[in-house]
Amino acid sequence: MRCDQASRLISNSQERQLNKAERCALSFHLLICRVCRKYKRQLAFMRNVLSRLKEPRLYFETGFSLIDEEQSGEMRGRISKKIREKLDST
Repeated sequence: MRCDQASRLISNSQERQLNKAERCALSFHLLICRVCRKYKRQLAFMRNVLSRLKEPRLYFETGFSLIDEEQSGEMRGRISKKIREKLDST
């Protein structure tokens, strides 16, 4: 398996369950490819961070944000900085 195929499967695995052949091929590739292992870790990290950024359901139910706009801008800046630091360290 080439890296472009592996990265596509890694991305797809975030949206759907891979079939057995895909899982086996990807697992083998990840055993030998440090770059794709790093990509998988980074993608998982980004997904985790983004899942935490979702505002509470109350926003959609009431039509107003629970986060002050100034605060949310500052928060985005801090989060972006942490993401860059984490990506640089992996």
